[in-house]
Amino acid sequence: MTSLLIPDKVVLRLVDSEHTPVRVANVLFVVHTFANRKNDFKLGPFATDVEGVVTIVKRDLLAEASAHYDSGLMDYDVIEDCQPVIEIAAMEPQDIEQALVTRTNVWKTLLRGESERWTSIEELRSLYRTANKGISAQAIRVRWDGSASEFEYAITAGLR
Repeated sequence: MTSLLIPDKVVLRLVDSEHTPVRVANVLFVVHTFANRKNDFKLGPFATDVEGVVTIVKRDLLAEASAHYDSGLMDYDVIEDCQPVIEIAAMEPQDIEQALVTRTNVWKTLLRGESERWTSIEELRSLYRTANKGISAQAIRVRWDGSASEFEYAITAGLR
């Protein structure tokens, strides 16, 4: 069975239906891995910059996986044992709101690994508060099986 091999770098570019760049900041994305055993990982958030581009590096994906282990070590197998097909999707407005509530009322501090990405829990909460909820983006399923160390994907996006 082929396992997930996390790439060194992943670039997401927002485009419209005619492949013209959609230049909008703070659209939040998650990387959903599918577990063979135990629970899936939903890694993120990863935000677009003002050009509508997200660059995700391996250390950030691994930091997010570490946060999952910190929230429930027995709930997750090692991320590398997940299936090689993953889904990349923009967070829906209700998911963003729920994440903010959870990070305000339940997980009130950074989890292990998150401190590699965020300077404080308030920085993470601020990202959720300022997220662009007016853009929808088509989810994609891709394969991370070691066939390349870097990937670039065009994500079709438009107004909600």
